[in-house]
Amino acid sequence: MTPDLCLVSAAGGSAFMEELFEVVADAVRRAGGRARTAVGRFPEPADDTAYVVVPHEYFYVTPVADRPSAEQRARTVAFCVEHPGTMTFERTAGLLGSLAGAVDINDDSTAELRRRGFAVERFQLGYTPLWDRWGGDPDSERHVDVTYLGTAERRRSVLLDSYAPDLEDLRVRLLTPPHEPMVDERVDFLPGEAKFRHLADSRVLVNLHRERSRALEWVRVLEALTNGCVVLTEPSTDVEPLVPGEHLVVARTASLGAVAAGLVADPARERDLRLAGYDFVRNGLDLLASARTLVEVAAAALAGGSVPAPLPDLPVPQAEAVERPLAVDTPSWDPRFAGAPAADHEVGGLEATAAALAVERTTFAQRASGRRWHDLPPVDPGGGWGVDGDVDALVVHRPGEPDPDELVLDLLNGTVRPGRVLLCADGSPLPSRSRATAVLEHEMPLGRGVARNGLLERSTAKWLLVLDAGLRASRRLLERLLAADADVAHCPVGDPVEGLVGALPAEGRRLRRLPYLGSGYLVRRSVVDSFGGWVEDPLLDGLEDHVFWLRVAGREVPSSLVQQVLLRRGRPDGPVRPLDLHPARSWARALAAGASGGSSPARPR
Repeated sequence: MTPDLCLVSAAGGSAFMEELFEVVADAVRRAGGRARTAVGRFPEPADDTAYVVVPHEYFYVTPVADRPSAEQRARTVAFCVEHPGTMTFERTAGLLGSLAGAVDINDDSTAELRRRGFAVERFQLGYTPLWDRWGGDPDSERHVDVTYLGTAERRRSVLLDSYAPDLEDLRVRLLTPPHEPMVDERVDFLPGEAKFRHLADSRVLVNLHRERSRALEWVRVLEALTNGCVVLTEPSTDVEPLVPGEHLVVARTASLGAVAAGLVADPARERDLRLAGYDFVRNGLDLLASARTLVEVAAAALAGGSVPAPLPDLPVPQAEAVERPLAVDTPSWDPRFAGAPAADHEVGGLEATAAALAVERTTFAQRASGRRWHDLPPVDPGGGWGVDGDVDALVVHRPGEPDPDELVLDLLNGTVRPGRVLLCADGSPLPSRSRATAVLEHEMPLGRGVARNGLLERSTAKWLLVLDAGLRASRRLLERLLAADADVAHCPVGDPVEGLVGALPAEGRRLRRLPYLGSGYLVRRSVVDSFGGWVEDPLLDGLEDHVFWLRVAGREVPSSLVQQVLLRRGRPDGPVRPLDLHPARSWARALAAGASGGSSPARPR
């Protein structure tokens, strides 16, 4: 019996799986078979109906009541896409016994599943016209020098941060969405048409492995090659039949940033790779033969009549789950705090007492500490300050943070420089020399909110560049943030431990659970004024920027994520804050302050 293939994606699952199934269904039809796609529950079968699913997603996303029956699973082929060494591969392996057959797009996972006793056929992906938005024109213009597309994961994130110095002067776009099902386009996730056009507009794609896998990410690589985007990957175990140096570039993991910059600087080499890769995908990979193999596996499933094993126990899908970003701006943050009670007696007396003492200490400092301005003589760096007089940089230096003059010097050497740099030494030693325009000295630490608002009183610019002393800035920082043309613009911050911090847009649903955005942003002065400045509540020490972002999202202030690492930082151990001692109470107060969007209370004088 020749089967009628029904390729079913999970409702609420990833758009990537739907895209892939459209490609497979098209290939089956071009190979002379019958195929269609569906989303959600399995359509009722005819005698010749065979189903195809991506098991690790379908069964983990689909509600229990909508999962297929044993009769339907007896005519279902698993379409496997995950590599060994990942959690999703283990999910796939745990489900294969409950289905009637399987194909796999990767050499390494095919071999591993066979080793575990499963009958799995290899499905080699190849060229599809559904992906091609380039068409092979060698002279087409491209506006992105280096791009990256891949979900956030610690190893990848740390590596992308390490490449930032080599890519500083290039046009870079890093798309690092959280690992959660996505369907609609957003700044860090491009489905279908938007993704293919982006790849056709990009010169080089950097490819990095996920978790412990070392196999090539074939779908991403083929999408890029099909659109003339040169692939630069770290060493992979199953590159063949692609030839390194001819169809793509394989380089040491640590050197991918430098190699990417070298490729962009050598247009002739880049052109040769682009044309060779495209030609090989079009003529060297037989997708239609794989489609015929899938039809044969489905026909065998229909003829077999076997009863598959029951589905294993699976977690109930959570429709409102919010994936924790890889790195949040508050290192000590535990996501459980978001739902924790705020009442002192429900959290623990000792922690509540310690938090109260920390608040009392800061409150006393705000009343008693001396504050004074030090205007510094102008510094002429060979061009002077004031290249953009509409921007003032506000820099806060707190105890334990690096010398702020390193950051000031970065700004001084930028391609676009702020009109003034206003520095607050918030309980930290007054710098013996500084290239800042003026320094506000606090004898005792008063908090970042108080320090920022003090600097705001001296600022007269239309735009504010908000930074902490522990950051180092790319010379392109202000240039790229201004070009974003939004009321608030920010970029990922490179961290030597966590990788990329703040690499997501400002989303209210996520900000209400996680403090993942911090300092390192450009904002219109009028926006800050409408918020009443930064929050000064001592209980919110460490959450001042988070409250700012809550207000940005809550008021739907236009904001932009510039997807290039233009700021980097160390991670010094700062003083213990109320947030560390009594997180639930601090979090409840932050949510209330973020929702209010009003003026900060006047600090004691």
